[in-house]
Amino acid sequence: MRLKTQSLAPDVLVVIGETYASNATLFLDGRDVLMVDALGSRADALALRRFIHEELNARVRLAVCTHGFSDHLAALQEFPEALVLAHERFEETFQAERFRTEEESRFFRPPEMRAAGPLHLRWGRHALEVFPNAGHTASTLNIDVPGLDLLFSADTAVGHMAYIAYGAPEAIDAALGRSEARGRSRVIQGHGGVVSPRTLGSARHYLRALEEAVRGARGVPERVRAIPLSACLPAEVRGSEFEGFFHSRNLDEVVARRLWA
Repeated sequence: MRLKTQSLAPDVLVVIGETYASNATLFLDGRDVLMVDALGSRADALALRRFIHEELNARVRLAVCTHGFSDHLAALQEFPEALVLAHERFEETFQAERFRTEEESRFFRPPEMRAAGPLHLRWGRHALEVFPNAGHTASTLNIDVPGLDLLFSADTAVGHMAYIAYGAPEAIDAALGRSEARGRSRVIQGHGGVVSPRTLGSARHYLRALEEAVRGARGVPERVRAIPLSACLPAEVRGSEFEGFFHSRNLDEVVARRLWA
């Protein structure tokens, strides 16, 4: 199997795809599954379907999408019997996406249920609070699971940094603050499985440090694009290649939108 799994509880599994290390989290209630997010490629989606149907002997009944970008939607069409829950601006986010492959452009599936405000779900023994947390995208939902001391923060933070291509930095910082305020000891972002809640604070640090570095560069494009990732992360954090890729995109975005000019 090309997928990695992490067990959070006997009835909760995090599945990490090979493509983009995108997450799907499975809450089991007998043979019924609530799935949060849906991986980033068709190959991963097919592997997930086999895993759920053949190894878990289960069926996805409800899929909750934390936002409308294609790298989290691949498996939605592999579970046609499942209902899809997403933010009311889900399709708007998908249409706004600028970076995706031809395959990824086919992952969209209209949700049967659309959330405009907070809502509460119970799946088996777990209570989930789904609440809008716009910042990274207009359609971002976070999910708080108190019984697991767990927060789904979506892509509000990407590793230890924040991605600003689709949102205003101040709105993303506010969203990070709302995520942090939940005070959970475990966080699931859109990628890479379970991470420390310290990543949320690191992402806020990144935004402040990036602003300071951009102001120091006085808006000169060559100087802005030369700002290293290491200058924007907390001293104790070593940036990854994944974070470096999105940092480079952030610098292009700063130049294009003349942020902090």
